[in-house]
Amino acid sequence: MTQEALVRPRAPAVPRAPWQRLLAAVALTMTTVSIVVFAALSASGDRAIVAPIGPAGPFADLHSTLAPQLVKAACWLAAATGGAGVAAGLAAARRGWRPRPGLLLAACTAAVAVFVLVPPAASIDVQNYAEYGRIVVLGHNPWVMTPQQLHELGDPVGLLRPTQWENQPTVYGPAATAVEAAAAWLGGAAMAWIAFWIKVVNGIAYIAVAAMIDRLAGPDPARRVRAALLWAVNPLMLFWMVAGAHTDLLAVPPLLLALLAARTLRGRGGDTRAALAGLTSGVLAGIAIAVKVTFAGPVAGLAAGLWQAATGGRRAALLASGVVGGTLVLAAGYAIAGQAALTSLTRRMSSANDSFLPLPAFVYHHAVLYAGVTLAAFLVVGGILAWRMPPGYASLPEIGPMLVCALAVVLGDVVQYPWYDAMFFPLLALLPATRLDIWLLARNAALSGLLLPGVGITAHQYREVRIAVPVFMACFLAATALGKLQFAEVHRRADGEALPLVRD
Repeated sequence: MTQEALVRPRAPAVPRAPWQRLLAAVALTMTTVSIVVFAALSASGDRAIVAPIGPAGPFADLHSTLAPQLVKAACWLAAATGGAGVAAGLAAARRGWRPRPGLLLAACTAAVAVFVLVPPAASIDVQNYAEYGRIVVLGHNPWVMTPQQLHELGDPVGLLRPTQWENQPTVYGPAATAVEAAAAWLGGAAMAWIAFWIKVVNGIAYIAVAAMIDRLAGPDPARRVRAALLWAVNPLMLFWMVAGAHTDLLAVPPLLLALLAARTLRGRGGDTRAALAGLTSGVLAGIAIAVKVTFAGPVAGLAAGLWQAATGGRRAALLASGVVGGTLVLAAGYAIAGQAALTSLTRRMSSANDSFLPLPAFVYHHAVLYAGVTLAAFLVVGGILAWRMPPGYASLPEIGPMLVCALAVVLGDVVQYPWYDAMFFPLLALLPATRLDIWLLARNAALSGLLLPGVGITAHQYREVRIAVPVFMACFLAATALGKLQFAEVHRRADGEALPLVRD
């Protein structure tokens, strides 16, 4: 168990105020540049950054064609300034910079609106979501029917199917598929309109996550600013989750709601109240897993955190009812989806095309072997992080285990993309500042730069990430094992008050 303590006052060798102002200016400038460049690239409609989604959409699409070198340079500029802007903002916040959290949330809402109204960018995933939603609306099973089969029917949405996934049934859960089907019902036979409604849902989800982590951060302005910088106005997350409209985001609100529901245990009450909190939390956690099965990782972390925080009979009531709630949701969802929904989860494993880690080819053709390698990686990464993870706030004991499990899932996976990081950035935002921030921001910015423009990723881009990811993992795990994630010293606020730390 951790407890909050104050760091002993220590006079800074250099006045902090000038550095605070400089870093804040850098943060504002770079964040703005990143958001503007990302939005401009998306609005250009260039086929290197925007996949074809057909006419009749509401997007601000200029239908331009840019020089490939310009697109690549702009992508690197946006990725680099996005990561650097957040890092500079965090450094300024450690030195006492306190922008109003309400203004940051308003800026988040404005940026979300912009990214919703530009065409979906940087991958073909939204096309796939539209295909699967359309398949449901037409009365077929998306865990059986493929986009290519929809194409062969001559359906207007199917005619725009991306060739990279044309023979792949959906690998997403029933909750994600329900959202895709709703968007397809609203969008009709126009892929652009289906994509628009998917982006609207993602935009709402993004703002909801920003509001929830602001609430979880509590009344402390320093913690609220940190939460907003790492999520609400993080250009990289805004771009991937709203402009790119990746479905991973849909699992984050129910995950955080599960945490909020379980935290009612903090109030006074007996076993009955604990059981109700656990049941509600379990239902919400089950929805998160029913979006994307990998969210079982942070859900397991939530269960571990609750086990540590709860005591006596309330512990058993909370966890038992949570398991019941989650099981009921998943059983009902997959019963409706059918056996094919479970079978399709293993089909994606057979492709090594986008593997980021060097594994022998035969691993991808044996589901049991692939699962074993994935589990081993999860245990290694999770074990090192659990051993050396810097302490969190005593008021949020669940966040540490959740973050450890989320990082183990994302960093230990054979397939990694920048948008997978939506699983852990909201959790990272609720921990005290450490060097972990820099490691994860740098990783996301580097992956973003290497994989952009993103539509039709070339072989050399995959070669680059297959070098970058193992090198990062080796350096990161070594630094973590050596205990290098914590800052060597804690900066003081500009007014001289020491910043709070939590320690064992």
